[in-house]
Amino acid sequence: MKLSSADINEIKAFISKRGFTEPDLQMEITDHVACRVKEIISTEPQTSLTQAINITHSEFGVMGFSVFEDAMRSNLQKRYFKLFINFWLGNFNFKTLPLMVSVVYLCSIVFRVIHKPEMIFNVTGLLLIGGLVVHGQFNSVRFKRYNKMLTFKMGSSFLIISVALFQLYNLLIIQLEVYKQLNTIMLGVFYGFVMVLLLATIYTVNKAQQHAVDSCIELEEKYKLIKSSTI
Repeated sequence: MKLSSADINEIKAFISKRGFTEPDLQMEITDHVACRVKEIISTEPQTSLTQAINITHSEFGVMGFSVFEDAMRSNLQKRYFKLFINFWLGNFNFKTLPLMVSVVYLCSIVFRVIHKPEMIFNVTGLLLIGGLVVHGQFNSVRFKRYNKMLTFKMGSSFLIISVALFQLYNLLIIQLEVYKQLNTIMLGVFYGFVMVLLLATIYTVNKAQQHAVDSCIELEEKYKLIKSSTI
């Protein structure tokens, strides 16, 4: 048998009422439930759609559809953690080495010309937090349509690293002023290395989020196909 669009909508409504509202998670559950419902109705034609849905749900026991959410979250966490590590390490290669060396060299020159390390570090901290706020607001508007998707949420979870980096910068550089132990030349080199690590990490965080957006776009296309041809 083949389920109609109305049947699929009834299954989705049943799933949504149980708190599973993320579109991608919802479709994963819907696909499984729809297949099981078809089996039940094919075996026992007198069974109504509502009864078949309730039977399917009861087969998952106390946990219900949470097993799908737990599995999907776990898979996405592993996937994006691995991607994040690979993206971050990928920033450091022979192609980017000249650029990184140039950044460190330019920073050392700046510190020799401007003999105010405290001002430079404070201004950098302000620019960093300002950039994070502006960029965060921009992306929240830009990717608004994907905010409810579990894939996007997990891919964007590394944004917390950007905040953690600022907190670490604020603690070590602004409050503890660890740089005061270094001479002028080493200050510039130290600042350059800090900038390279910060920029590489922030770039990686954004790359991971963009990967999540691309995955969401692919999922949208997949769901459109499923919606156009009932399960």
